[in-house]
Amino acid sequence: MLLPQLSLTAFACVLALVGGAAAAQAPGARAVLLDERGREAGQVRLSETPDGLSLDIEVQGLAPGAHGVHIHQNGECAPGPDADTGSIVAFGAAGPHFDPRQSRNHGHPEQPMDQVHGGDLPKLQVGSDGRARQTVQRKGPTLRPGPAAAMGRTVVVHERSDDYVTDPAGNSGARLLCGVIEPHSEPPVPRHTLPGSDVFPEGIAVDEASGVAYVGSSSEGHLYKLEPGKPRAELLSYGGSPGRQAALGLKLDTLGRLWVAGGAAGTVALVDAHSGQTLAVLKTPHSPHPFINDLVISSDGFVYVTDSQRPVLFRARNVANQPTALEPWLDLARTPIRYVDGAVNLNGMVVTPDGRYLVAVQTATGQLWRIDTRSREVRQIEVDGALLHGDGLVLQGRALWVLRNVENEIARVELDAGYTRGRVTQRLTSARLKHPSTAALARGTLKVVNSQLDRQKNPPPLLPFDVIELRLP
Repeated sequence: MLLPQLSLTAFACVLALVGGAAAAQAPGARAVLLDERGREAGQVRLSETPDGLSLDIEVQGLAPGAHGVHIHQNGECAPGPDADTGSIVAFGAAGPHFDPRQSRNHGHPEQPMDQVHGGDLPKLQVGSDGRARQTVQRKGPTLRPGPAAAMGRTVVVHERSDDYVTDPAGNSGARLLCGVIEPHSEPPVPRHTLPGSDVFPEGIAVDEASGVAYVGSSSEGHLYKLEPGKPRAELLSYGGSPGRQAALGLKLDTLGRLWVAGGAAGTVALVDAHSGQTLAVLKTPHSPHPFINDLVISSDGFVYVTDSQRPVLFRARNVANQPTALEPWLDLARTPIRYVDGAVNLNGMVVTPDGRYLVAVQTATGQLWRIDTRSREVRQIEVDGALLHGDGLVLQGRALWVLRNVENEIARVELDAGYTRGRVTQRLTSARLKHPSTAALARGTLKVVNSQLDRQKNPPPLLPFDVIELRLP
């Protein structure tokens, strides 16, 4: 059976339904333009045309005359450093002009992107009433995924006219208005942005009582704190400490400790969620290629840990005094699970509320596995529907959310009472999903980590890194 590919709008409306027709998605994108005080001052509607990217711009409240307008590199309208002076300016977080071909040259929008910034646009002419309605076009940038994608970046309107000569911004002066380019067919969603250009976030844990979330950096090992209502994450603890050169899977226990999977270090670190202090580092046996990827805290008093390179499931006691080691609990080579050499194998994992079963996804094959914590029996969960590149998992009752990173998709799998069979009932896709790695439930929302791990080399990541919130019905 073919299943609907749902937008975020359809996801919010018909998530509980099985099957059904997909919601129609209007083409194009839009950016709501805000001034420095956060007041709406216009909008930009973007669409693909045979002549290039078309931008229908409407603004109000500006000084009469010509104003420079550009697509900027980053997807955040917040204060940030000016490229020339380093001082903090309005909308500085939007970064420099979008320059996908790395021309490093400001110029006229009729010039190709290998010669000038792809974000250089025609001037905006504002009338004597402070209003403008104008359509401009630019060849090169696109709304389709890829290195030239404008989706998720920003449109910025400047104080003065653009001379199309002076680097880096045509001497167009201060940034007056800014808007993030988002899919036109989908409503805005809350997001938390993370500071830094090399974060590549991976795991997330949530304190259910406070709603505070914690996110780890896969590349730097930093830990970040995301508070409800605050759009920007705060640094909780620097990475690089013993056992935390990377921070992958995260879980928070009832003692306020974060359990942090350490990836290629083959370790799990325990970190105080309040102070960020490392309390303990648990090591696995020496091996040439460890990769501790995810973990779960079970009601049976243990923490279970996946290794994506070694066919072993590890376990540690979740006790008040600091545990000292991870024990090799289950030799997966003696089970039906077959590891694929050089690939990501067992990855995301969840545990049933009674602690009886672990459910894990094998990224390389798309298989789901049920592991009995009492008998250690392992059996494949037969699923009607593809789950290749499954990464993080979230379990809500018998609904299993599977984040498929490469596909930029979240699949909902309905499991039977014994966790032996499943059926894919919904698939969520969106331009806002950027190689999602995992998610966590928090107060009726699904907090989704956009890892962008596919952009570690080329093309570069779309900054800022973020965590988006999807509301569940």
